[in-house]
Amino acid sequence: MDATPSLLKETGYISRPSCVSIGPDVTVQGGYYWNIVEQDSVNLPQLMIGYGSQIEAGSHVQCSHKVHIGRNVKIGPYVSLSDHAAHSKHPGYPTWAKPEKDPRPAGELMIRDGSIIGAHSVITGPIMIGIFCIVEPHSVVVDNVPSFCRVSGNPAIVTEVFVPELLDWVKVSSEEERESALASRHGHPLLSIVMPTFNRARHLNNNLHSIYTQICDGDLVEVVISDNASPDQTQQVSAAYTRLFSSARYSRNAENIGADRNIALVSTLAKGSFIKLQGDDDYWIDGALPDFLGIIMNHLDCALIHTNQFKSDGQVYCLEGGDNFLTLTGNNAVSMTMNTMKRSVWEQIGDKLKFGYTNLNHFYWFYEILIRNPKFCIINRNLHRGAGIAPMGYNVGEVGIKNYLEAIQHYEGSLLSSEAIHMAKKRHLYKVLLRVYEIIVKYNLPSDVSNFEDYYTDSYANEDYYEDGLMKLRQISTLRP
Repeated sequence: MDATPSLLKETGYISRPSCVSIGPDVTVQGGYYWNIVEQDSVNLPQLMIGYGSQIEAGSHVQCSHKVHIGRNVKIGPYVSLSDHAAHSKHPGYPTWAKPEKDPRPAGELMIRDGSIIGAHSVITGPIMIGIFCIVEPHSVVVDNVPSFCRVSGNPAIVTEVFVPELLDWVKVSSEEERESALASRHGHPLLSIVMPTFNRARHLNNNLHSIYTQICDGDLVEVVISDNASPDQTQQVSAAYTRLFSSARYSRNAENIGADRNIALVSTLAKGSFIKLQGDDDYWIDGALPDFLGIIMNHLDCALIHTNQFKSDGQVYCLEGGDNFLTLTGNNAVSMTMNTMKRSVWEQIGDKLKFGYTNLNHFYWFYEILIRNPKFCIINRNLHRGAGIAPMGYNVGEVGIKNYLEAIQHYEGSLLSSEAIHMAKKRHLYKVLLRVYEIIVKYNLPSDVSNFEDYYTDSYANEDYYEDGLMKLRQISTLRP
């Protein structure tokens, strides 16, 4: 997603601008007063504001250690932030209005991604406000706030908790109710990132690192790994993360059961409201996972969420129906990492291995889901960085031509129209097959493209553009080193 420069409007005051770090796409309205107090020449204080955050007029910041405002945080007008502990007698007083000599310790004040801080609020102390929290206006926050919670009052207390099992916010009026609502999220998180893996320990480690550096060990996301009897260090890598993070779970198959069956197996182990299919070699881009959680929260009624990594305008929109999904996603939906399913709808599919011999079993799931709930969401943004591993373990022509076209034709007349399939078939040739074949041939990749021309002929011989496609395939074949 393309970034735009940040905007710091006049007028305002910053005591030590060199101690301030502001990410792209940040907007700060005027009237700010940011007092960064240097305690010594070694440990300089830091005020950090992450990508896309918006700070309204009249913000006050008192920073003597670290104040960290995450990505896409919205801070209302006349909010006071301080990394000092709250004043015991008058917690509602902003720190800039207190005596200069204050023996109370400072630490890190962190407001994590996606949170909303209401007008005239005071947040004070070395505390953490979790992701996607809502602080009501005029609240005074002096203690940690769990993620996906709403707080209000002086001192602020949790008044609502988002419960993924219900896909709704639940009001809580006592500590017991709050703890009960929070505890329910451990057994039913919002998102399950399911990762089938085989013999890619290094990539698995990088992938898990990219996840847990963004979410720590929260109760809204779980990671489920299904090891297809890998002979490498996959088991040891997984054990290291399961020891560190309670939200990481690992399962090992006694023997290699094949890719389709392993994808189905790891999906059945998910407990989250949404199942995010994740290739073990597709790493999360920094900051993308919290942003993705925010998108889910705004599209809880969608049965499918598809990430279009080839468009970077950041648009997020919803549509309905199989024709629209095929037109917008095409072959991209074959990449499991680009897709997330609502678990309650996915579980309605009877035989989840009906097409378990195709290497595209998960692709059929998406259309089965749309039969049951036609609403889907498209995200024009790349959330992942692929490791660049060439397609291996299957015949590219068999899977990419024969099996793919049979998959979409399976729904012709029910979910998909003949016209949509006809257009998708032509796009598949010119936008996907020719490009993939050229990359494999030109760079002599170890992918199996035997009988590629035969698979093409079997599927495209009756199309009026068949000869043109055949000529292009044969031209590409001459590029082989």
